[in-house]
Amino acid sequence: MARKALLRRISFYADLDDNDKDVIIQLKGHEKRFERNSDLIDAGQELDSILIVKDGWAIRYKTLEDGRRQVLNVLLPGDMFDLQVLVAAEADHSVSTITTLDALSVKPSVFRGLLTESGRLTLAFWWMQVQEEAFLREQIVRNGQQTARERIGHFLLELHRRLQIADEGTRDGFRMPLTQTVIADALGLTPIHTNRVLRQLERDELIEREKGWVVFKDAGRLAEICQFDPSYFHLDAFRMRLGRD
Repeated sequence: MARKALLRRISFYADLDDNDKDVIIQLKGHEKRFERNSDLIDAGQELDSILIVKDGWAIRYKTLEDGRRQVLNVLLPGDMFDLQVLVAAEADHSVSTITTLDALSVKPSVFRGLLTESGRLTLAFWWMQVQEEAFLREQIVRNGQQTARERIGHFLLELHRRLQIADEGTRDGFRMPLTQTVIADALGLTPIHTNRVLRQLERDELIEREKGWVVFKDAGRLAEICQFDPSYFHLDAFRMRLGRD
């Protein structure tokens, strides 16, 4: 269930009581399945619901008039979109699936009701938005200042950490459904250059790619090379805040 995926993500950093868990498990909505490479939201589309990802990957992106695309971020199990519906009528970006995606569709009025049920849940959802803003800030620095090698290494480590929070993947790697074109569009690179850098990371024995998986052979050294510091996930700060409140 998508509700359980959301609960897993929140439970990673928040010690929820039974009432909080019941509020999420009993969240009213409709289960939906979207096929691979489906358009979920088009820029300019009128928004009418929030989707909570149960299983699968999707991307947020914007496309220029000449067809060039910038991938803004990747949506993973436990993520929600689009909370923009709470304050705006139309989407300002597009969302498409990368894999088959299962999600729960929730009406804005239902989600607002959830926020009135528990102060801890309200704080948790605010934290999720703060974290998403942190990811976007990191993306700006990554694409604006890092080399191609650093960008790709940092991007892979970030995905791995996010998947660990969602209780996906393994300690040393994860299944990677993103094509090199999608990675390139996320990092401001060309697919050819992306392929070249990935192959070099393999030759340097930093990662290994096999049967659709990315496995880190030396995650510590890769983190040093690309200056990956997961403190921008704000996990410890959030736990401390919950402890005070």
